[in-house]
Amino acid sequence: MPAPPTVFDRRTPDFDSRAILDCLAGRGFVVLRNMFPAASLDHTVKAAAEFAHAPAIAGVPGYSKVDHPKKLFNPFLLGGKVIDILLNEEVIALIESYMDSECILVETNVKVDEAVDYTYFPLHADFSVGWRKSAKSAFSLTAEQLDEPVGVGGAVYLHDTTEGAFCYCEGSHKLKAPRGPNLDDYPADERQDIASRRVRVDGRRGDLVLFDDRGFHGPDQPSRARRTVILLDYYRVKTFGRVQVSPMPVWSSDIGRLSPTQLRVLGAGADYMVSPMDYTGTRFKNNPLYPLVAKIIENAYLWQHFKQRLKARIRTSRRG
Repeated sequence: MPAPPTVFDRRTPDFDSRAILDCLAGRGFVVLRNMFPAASLDHTVKAAAEFAHAPAIAGVPGYSKVDHPKKLFNPFLLGGKVIDILLNEEVIALIESYMDSECILVETNVKVDEAVDYTYFPLHADFSVGWRKSAKSAFSLTAEQLDEPVGVGGAVYLHDTTEGAFCYCEGSHKLKAPRGPNLDDYPADERQDIASRRVRVDGRRGDLVLFDDRGFHGPDQPSRARRTVILLDYYRVKTFGRVQVSPMPVWSSDIGRLSPTQLRVLGAGADYMVSPMDYTGTRFKNNPLYPLVAKIIENAYLWQHFKQRLKARIRTSRRG
């Protein structure tokens, strides 16, 4: 069995950036503890729980639904102190040192995985030779580009997490996904070898797992426990240019307090790969129930409309 994940605690005197980068380069993942102010974490956990309570309908804040066991929403909608987590400058410095490049936060979501007795999001790598975000994209990754860490992912646990935690196949980033991103497509012997490196990264509330996107990873499934995390993904500017997966909504009240570094990593002025109308949170429009739900919303105030029309006609008849 692989050794337990290495945890680096920001509050300890031996917190060493070089050791963190060495662990990330060697094992492919690292756990950072006590990186965020307690007040910022408390705000984020409370606000995320409120958003996860109900779906976003007709402008009401809430989550998007893309699978039965999964809820998603943009954490920037939580506002205020969540910025200290999503655009933490110390984390940014570590990622840019690891990449030897500026980075952009290309994608982020709060993700709620409900307890299920089956695997619906298997182990996978985010990148392989020929990767492109969509069929329309002119950009595709080359083998040479994959010699560098082109993307760093992150998972912030919003509660103590064991069962259902993030998993990483230790050292698999060095393989560079030679047969593509889906582990299920590999021959049985290769699949077994990679899966045998799987480490479940148990963590505490507020822990940040950073990992090299080239390696195989995914949630611990099947799981009897509900899991809530903030997922983050930072891309290497020297590889992709200043581009995001899709633009991210940020409250105007938060933008003014961002530093130049935070604005740059947020993607101010960047291009994007996927239109907001085609991003993952819009997937419900392809669901057979969408026309029915849309019709219900469209007619949600029909009764009030009829009452007002009736009152208007009565007033007109009285005047006549």
